[in-house]
Amino acid sequence: MTSFDLLTSPIAIGTMRLKNRMVMPPMVTNYAYEDGSVTGRLRAYHAERAKGGVGLIIVEASYVHQRGKGFRNQVGIYSDRLIPGLRSLVDTVHAHGAKIAIQLYHAGRQTKSSVTGCPIVAPSPIPDPTEPETPKELTKDEIAELVRAFGEAARRAKAAGFDAVEIHGAHGYLINEFLSPYSNKRTDEYGGPLE
Repeated sequence: MTSFDLLTSPIAIGTMRLKNRMVMPPMVTNYAYEDGSVTGRLRAYHAERAKGGVGLIIVEASYVHQRGKGFRNQVGIYSDRLIPGLRSLVDTVHAHGAKIAIQLYHAGRQTKSSVTGCPIVAPSPIPDPTEPETPKELTKDEIAELVRAFGEAARRAKAAGFDAVEIHGAHGYLINEFLSPYSNKRTDEYGGPLE
């Protein structure tokens, strides 16, 4: 038995069976088109990783709503019109024997209106230390809209054939902003203690 036998052995995560335990985490490439659609370069990048033998690839932070776009040329999953391109990415990775997941994401206050094309939003109107703009505080109706946007993005991921989704709730982005007392000063049901 070699020291890599466990790493290279199959594993099941729920009903998803991986050929090995090697996972490529999501890493932003900025290889999408400006509108978030899949490019040949993005497909080629992930094809090479799948050919390399990884069991699961998690596609980078993919924005679920236009207001949540954090980077230019970032993968989007905010519209049904993006499903065919996402399906082509899934098919490319599956052709090389790997499974593929997609990370659902909203930048919150860690972006610029020049990137989103609209005012940036957050739980509270507190600017991020790394960005100069003060975000607009989300209304309860806007929060409900973003909850639906995450759900619709998950539906699109399933329609495109992804094997799993990952919800990005870290690194100071929107979900993390709601959980942090530094960025969330709300006094309604979306603020205060985690309980």
